Amino acid sequence: MLRPEHTTVSRIRCGIVIGAAVALAIAGGCDWFDAPSQINLPPTTKIVTFPPWLVAPGDSVTIVWRGRDLDGQVIEYEWTFDDTLGETTSDTTLVITGVEEGNHTFTVVSIDDNGDADASPADSTFIASLGYLVPRVVLCELLTTKICPNCWKADLALERMLQEFGEEHLSVVSYHYDPPPDPLATPETSARCDWYYTFPQFNGLGGAFPTTLFDGLTYDTGAADTTATKIAYRMQIEARQAVGSPVSIELQGQIGRGRGSVTATVRIHHPLPESDYTLRMMIIENEVWDGAHFANYVVRDILPDELLAVNAVGDWFVISREFALGDWNTEHLGILALVQDDATAEVLQSGRLLPE
Repeated sequence: MLRPEHTTVSRIRCGIVIGAAVALAIAGGCDWFDAPSQINLPPTTKIVTFPPWLVAPGDSVTIVWRGRDLDGQVIEYEWTFDDTLGETTSDTTLVITGVEEGNHTFTVVSIDDNGDADASPADSTFIASLGYLVPRVVLCELLTTKICPNCWKADLALERMLQEFGEEHLSVVSYHYDPPPDPLATPETSARCDWYYTFPQFNGLGGAFPTTLFDGLTYDTGAADTTATKIAYRMQIEARQAVGSPVSIELQGQIGRGRGSVTATVRIHHPLPESDYTLRMMIIENEVWDGAHFANYVVRDILPDELLAVNAVGDWFVISREFALGDWNTEHLGILALVQDDATAEVLQSGRLLPE
């Protein structure tokens, strides 16, 4: 419950002010008049311990908060849960038991010794659910090399898929392979191709260019005709989009002045089988000249992997990386992230951070 600010009023007596040969007197003698003093500052409120963003129905959650008043003291708090007034209390900790399934919001307001309340209450939201799937951002990984005569057609087909599905639903990356000689290849990109060749679903693909992998599970090889390639790619992408993802990825970062940084937040929305799950992040560049063609989605750097210690629905991880920039066009750079099951090569989720 919010209360209006209070103004303290003082009674100030008239008097005589003596200066250099100056005297001031009020006719009729001294009198009293009302004058306002400084307005009371309202308190502030901050939640210091939040509940997990996702809990199981029936669980208990603990919320801890603090209040502060710069010109007085906080004497009590009013809290609400799901828009229902709870109580006024001097406590700063609350345990909510037996949480029901659904979305929940907790709000708390500090009240000071003048009766003023924080005009910006602190709040916390969370979900009680056994788990759910979220929309999938399908990852297309192009295995390519410079001497491949049809690789540019696969690149063009993937560009058309991005235009059709949108960056928010599709991620694309290309790994250049060496040998054969390719100026855009790196030891990391060649090793990434070789890693895929070890899995049964890609057995025998070594040296087959172009090959496009879809979420690390299926593939399409060759691109003799761009139209047929687009049709084949579309079918693979739509098949993967129909399967929700148990994981979400949020990316924040910046690139400039020779360096960059990225922070990825990974959230587990649905139970996962026990396995080794890894977050991978890559710096990619568009419109790169290889001496014959302009190539897109070129991996310039693969940042250090992060193994995710997944235990349960509601787990979340924040991973940050810093990196140096090579001789690349920063206006064409982006950052791609993916969560992958290293036992099966399946990509559970992907996302891309584009330059502003």
